Amino acid sequence: MKRLILSLLVGFALCATACADSKPAVIRTADLPATAQSFLKKHFSTLTVNQVTVENKFFGKEYEVKLAGGGEIEFDKNGVWTKIDCQRNAIPESALPSKILQYVQQNYPNHFISSIELEDNGGYDVEVRSIDLKHDLDLEFDSRYEFLRID
Repeated sequence: MKRLILSLLVGFALCATACADSKPAVIRTADLPATAQSFLKKHFSTLTVNQVTVENKFFGKEYEVKLAGGGEIEFDKNGVWTKIDCQRNAIPESALPSKILQYVQQNYPNHFISSIELEDNGGYDVEVRSIDLKHDLDLEFDSRYEFLRID
């Protein structure tokens, strides 16, 4: 019995070590998946890319692009964005799901979307800022871009 428990503990320790997340490595923009490169060219061509990192995760790779001015975009292993954070600036409208953009424009006309994140459940967490930067709202949408609530 002791051998079985010891074997299980050693096996768990080896698996945990082998599956541990790695530290991010700096890569070139050209090393991003084609989908991510296309997204950057289409929606963020006016901004300079300061740094691109890749991190190996248990279920694939994650990419992070840091933009001039402090913004960042995260991509999954396929190059699909999972988070766009432009901090105190507006995300280009062309990069946003149109239904979410329309909702914000209709219901918060003096605000802009500064951050959007794809949640694990397929929904979206959207940060909206007032034009004068004095007020922030955190809005939640479902996977069909329907407004759920203010968080």
